Amino acid sequence: MAEIVSFERVLWGLTVFLKAGLLVLLLYRRNYRAFPYFFAYALISILHSAVLFESYRLWGFNSPTSRSIAWGSQGLVILVRALAVAEICRRVLARYRGIWALTGRVLLVTAGFVLLYSWAIARGSWQFAILNSDRAVELAIAAVIVMLFTFAHYYEVGVEPAVRTLAVGFLLYSCFFVLNDTILESRLHRYTALWNLLGTLSFLASLVIWNWALREKQPEATLAPEMLSDAVYRQMTPEINSRLRALNDQLNHFWHAEGKRS
Repeated sequence: MAEIVSFERVLWGLTVFLKAGLLVLLLYRRNYRAFPYFFAYALISILHSAVLFESYRLWGFNSPTSRSIAWGSQGLVILVRALAVAEICRRVLARYRGIWALTGRVLLVTAGFVLLYSWAIARGSWQFAILNSDRAVELAIAAVIVMLFTFAHYYEVGVEPAVRTLAVGFLLYSCFFVLNDTILESRLHRYTALWNLLGTLSFLASLVIWNWALREKQPEATLAPEMLSDAVYRQMTPEINSRLRALNDQLNHFWHAEGKRS
């Protein structure tokens, strides 16, 4: 196990290096304009690493102060991570106002449910609440990304290559995180060092994917509706596009009607 811990330290240093590289790409290519919440996530992630390093250096790895700092800062990382994934969904769906109105409300309800669930089983411990929030958020992220890809494939909604690659990076880490946490919960504590190593490797893979996705400048999102004319819809995959337009119109009417009643 000592070899695993030493190797994990090397990987941790490589992770910090890739985080810094991602931040540089976002700034140099001005991709923070296209993905402001993802930029916030990258910035807070590297600041989180710096804060943890300093706390461990000053107070030690197992000190109560270090643990409080680690758990408290992790809550902020969870929040901006969820916002970055919501930004990806918005980038894909915001051109369809009715569909995005439904999706946005579903995401808000999901966030509220995650918070209530995490606190309900936390037994009064805010650290335990953050741990459960982390796992619930990662599970929700994986489910949302799978549903987003399924929807985009079924309705032939165009997804930018960079957006798709960013989503794949989130999906990879979220799936492994949930699996990792579930296995550790089965009281296999003697494998903790190994699973921590594998978790670091999965996040390292996500960082490589994100750096690759943002290697070029990305256009800013166009959030105004860009519906094609009826003639073009009849010429290009009429059945699929007509279903998409009908769904969008129905949701638009529904939200307008809800707004008038309220």
